[in-house]
Amino acid sequence: MRRNLQALLAAAILGAALPAAATSPTPATADSRANQRAEMKQRFLDQIDTNHDGRVSRDEYRAWIDGRFARLDANHDGTVDADEIASSAQTQERVQKRAQRFVRHFDTSGSGKVSEADFEAKAMARFDRLANGADSLDADQLRGLGRRGHGHDSAKDPSTAQ
Repeated sequence: MRRNLQALLAAAILGAALPAAATSPTPATADSRANQRAEMKQRFLDQIDTNHDGRVSRDEYRAWIDGRFARLDANHDGTVDADEIASSAQTQERVQKRAQRFVRHFDTSGSGKVSEADFEAKAMARFDRLANGADSLDADQLRGLGRRGHGHDSAKDPSTAQ
């Protein structure tokens, strides 16, 4: 059970750390994103590789996982429930970053706030893009609204990011 929880936590951390990898960047930004991913991977390695030999041993990985779990286990009872995860600093940081991306994406005036008009304008531009100039969306276009790579890029539209 502990090994499954560790694997789940590690997958969640890595999955949350690499959302940009799911986008299809333009050639001009591909190098920049590749560099960012490489830097993120290096920081991750540096954090876990405590003896700095360029490799992560089983013991180093276990120590990192145990520390990660300890930070989530706010009441130190050896278990983590949904409330502890939701109130963890890591979760709050992720939520804050997602909120900031949302505001940057939808705030057309640069005020740091999203008005209903801002939100509607971006959402309708998305509709127009998906409809290819038509006045309606078909069932296939609607099904693809919330899935990455199917007419929708949640990294560009954080209003529907999971």
